[in-house]
Amino acid sequence: MPGNWGKATPGPTSFVEMARLAGNYAHWHNLVYSAAWLTGRLELAALREAWRVLCLRHDVMRRAYVSPDEACTYEDVLTEVEFYTADTDDEALETMRRTLVGAPFSLDAIGLSRVVVVQCDDRRHLFGIALDHLITDLTSWNLLVSELGELYERVVAGERISCETEGSDSYQEFATLLRQEFSGRWGEERRAFWLAYTERFGTSSPLLPIAGARESEPALKIVRRALPADAHSRVRDLARHARATPFVVVTSAILAGMKKVTGASSVGVRVAHHGRALPHTAKTLGQFVQDVPMHLDGEPGGPLETVRDVFGQSLDVFEYGLPLGIVERSWGLDLTSSIGGHGTHVALDRSGESFPSSPLAGTQAEPVQLPAPGGHGLADPLIFAWWLDDADTRLVVRYDESLIATEAVDTIVDVAARFAVSDGR
Repeated sequence: MPGNWGKATPGPTSFVEMARLAGNYAHWHNLVYSAAWLTGRLELAALREAWRVLCLRHDVMRRAYVSPDEACTYEDVLTEVEFYTADTDDEALETMRRTLVGAPFSLDAIGLSRVVVVQCDDRRHLFGIALDHLITDLTSWNLLVSELGELYERVVAGERISCETEGSDSYQEFATLLRQEFSGRWGEERRAFWLAYTERFGTSSPLLPIAGARESEPALKIVRRALPADAHSRVRDLARHARATPFVVVTSAILAGMKKVTGASSVGVRVAHHGRALPHTAKTLGQFVQDVPMHLDGEPGGPLETVRDVFGQSLDVFEYGLPLGIVERSWGLDLTSSIGGHGTHVALDRSGESFPSSPLAGTQAEPVQLPAPGGHGLADPLIFAWWLDDADTRLVVRYDESLIATEAVDTIVDVAARFAVSDGR
């Protein structure tokens, strides 16, 4: 690893960075990572050069932190490709576990990324990338993997690659502009919106039936409920008739299930919003995702009416989205507890990250599962993930059964599954 990182330029953190640095997610293993066996010819020197150029192009890869409010960006790369050899597959896997996911990143250290290659022979390598969630989200991860593959292919072809980016701000520029906008009219508009939002929905959501007081570590339970093979097309049909999105359909389905369980007039969940709300950030790497609430108020009608109600609300929620647990301190407001029913989260994808089938030119990838130690990875007590690809349609629920009653989860799943695959009436 390089020992001299050059000059460091100070700047503000973004609100999402501040949330992590302030300890919001300090209790769980916060790695975003993937590993795969690569079959084919791997040019190590080209990979190292591609990684170097990528890190120079994207300042978040050279970012370190002084406090929740202050970051600094170094001139030079902070990490480089680590290379090992192994005589057997088992030895290679153990090396990858130890070096890639063996320990969380330290937020007060330099370097929040790892790239590891373990060679078994000339045409077989184990390849892995890990980043701290502080500097990436799923969209940025996909951008990074895609760009690394493109850079690698160009270096292998003998091209000279520029370290400059075009048409995209640095993450530090984004954070600076975000802070400036927040202190002016842009921020005041969001404050007014969230004041009105909490006046409508209150500052707390009804609790689901609990299993009992937690006295130990969370007890992770995973439930997989199969859906009809045509669930994807049914969800899309309901979304089209409601003039909404498939994501709003499945979120409405969970809200309808929570209504059934709690009997409350208003229920809420968290959803992840990719908050690239400022210009020139489409290709900027960094952490942009923030949790925002979505609620169902009053007596729900049929699926079509319910989806339309929730969709109308979602347009404003996404437009005015901010990490509320952080900005409420500036506003002197209590907004945190309004973000969904005590940590219920809805997603329309499979959790986890992966490489494409050919992440590096001239190789084919076979994914490897590397469980990370140090935590169960359950950021919220109750997470609903809808898998709606044609090969595997199901609703997957991950929850803390030491907190939430299994019967309540089963009821929500029953209601949500019927709702999402209905004919919309």
